[in-house]
Amino acid sequence: MANRPNILFIMTDQHRGDCIGADPDSPRDSDGRPLVHTPNIDNLIQKGAMFTRAYTPSPSCIPARRSLLTGQTPFTNGAPGWVTTPWEFEHTLPQELRDAGYQTKLTGKIHSIPIRNHVGFEDMEQHEALFAHPDDDYTRWLEQESDGLFDELSHGLGRNAWDPRPWHLEEHHHPTNWTTRRALEFLDQRDDSRPFFLNLSYVRPHTPFDPPQVYWDMYVDRETPDPYMGDWVDDEHGEKIPDYPAIDAWVADLPPTIVHRARAAYYGLITHIDHQIKRVFDKLMMMGELENTFIVFLSDHGEMLGDHYMWRKTYAYEGSARVPLLMRFPESMELPRKQLIDRPVGLEDVMPTLLSVADVDVPETVEGESLLNLVDDPDREDWREWYHGEHAAGSYDPENGTQYLIDGRFKYVWNPVTGSELLFDLDEDPGEERDLTNDGAYEADIKRGRETMVERLSGRPEGFVENGELSPTDTVPDDVGDPDDCESNS
Repeated sequence: MANRPNILFIMTDQHRGDCIGADPDSPRDSDGRPLVHTPNIDNLIQKGAMFTRAYTPSPSCIPARRSLLTGQTPFTNGAPGWVTTPWEFEHTLPQELRDAGYQTKLTGKIHSIPIRNHVGFEDMEQHEALFAHPDDDYTRWLEQESDGLFDELSHGLGRNAWDPRPWHLEEHHHPTNWTTRRALEFLDQRDDSRPFFLNLSYVRPHTPFDPPQVYWDMYVDRETPDPYMGDWVDDEHGEKIPDYPAIDAWVADLPPTIVHRARAAYYGLITHIDHQIKRVFDKLMMMGELENTFIVFLSDHGEMLGDHYMWRKTYAYEGSARVPLLMRFPESMELPRKQLIDRPVGLEDVMPTLLSVADVDVPETVEGESLLNLVDDPDREDWREWYHGEHAAGSYDPENGTQYLIDGRFKYVWNPVTGSELLFDLDEDPGEERDLTNDGAYEADIKRGRETMVERLSGRPEGFVENGELSPTDTVPDDVGDPDDCESNS
């Protein structure tokens, strides 16, 4: 065990793939420099790699995290969308590492059902962002700090509100700081006879858009990019745009000032996380453990942030489906450094990757593939041709079902409720503003995507395929509803 590296597994919640400064599609300022300031996250690439085509298998919290922790596709583990059934898995990432001798700890969000389901972690200090849930450690701590006078949402914003404002309390009360502090305490008190697996899991930049004032000030007076707007938007959901949108609306045509402030707050939350992560890196360096620690940074899904009039997640589009995924390798691992890898990968690939790092056998139940294979050879011919993601329709929008495929350049999207199709060239059009399904020059690419989708969905109980062709269905699977029905932080 002494030769096995520690593993620091950093997660953010609802974090767009293009909102890392090092990402090739990150928004730029007037000087052409990255607008989103994430120097500590970017620096991971110096001794590691970044996967620029990393996707969530299902773009809402519970199904994404189920796939992440089991290494399975959403359909295999029973969550092709939002489900609220208890988490009962034969194998999980923290369980396998714990059984192999790792000390396993989570600080922050996991979203397991029921709450306090450890799914293999020896110890958890949770912030699930539930409404004053009695078992939420952060909520209890904040209540004690204030003698019950204030809470996380006493600023008046909801869990899914697009309306932004600065954090209303002292910065050290912010959940990002609390999550970091709990991780630092673990490192101080850990069992140094064992390697550790620390899941440092932040609940931001998920809404509410409420960065501490200093991070709000970093962006609110700067120019932020306008939302992407596709030529297909009116056909897909033009009639769904409300005249008077609710503060948690999924689709809304908001005033440019509000969109700008929401984006500024979102970027501020990300930079706040970046600065807090440095505290953990510094602690590991002081302990002499940084160069013996494999670091992974990723998110469960993205945030539409007003693109195509959409907010939040569950969509196949880049803002919702693409996530950041970066790694930093220990000195002992002889792997290439400073790589940007553009092959299609997903969250189910994380479990086999980290088990490989720990020299632990990968259970046969795992469907993902180790990303170290791509680090060794980014051009390897035996990597998957397409990555498949999905999200079932729900009560919040019965027409919002989606199936999507990404081959690295092209994305094929099929709506299993309406039957609509979209095709995007992500190399030329990273904002997905031009649908290519009616462009004859891409007929072969559309056919290739459609045939692959038929192959992936054949035999599914939803009836997605009939007589060898994609077949729309209005069926909403059992226990799939609104991601906000059981709690307000999906």
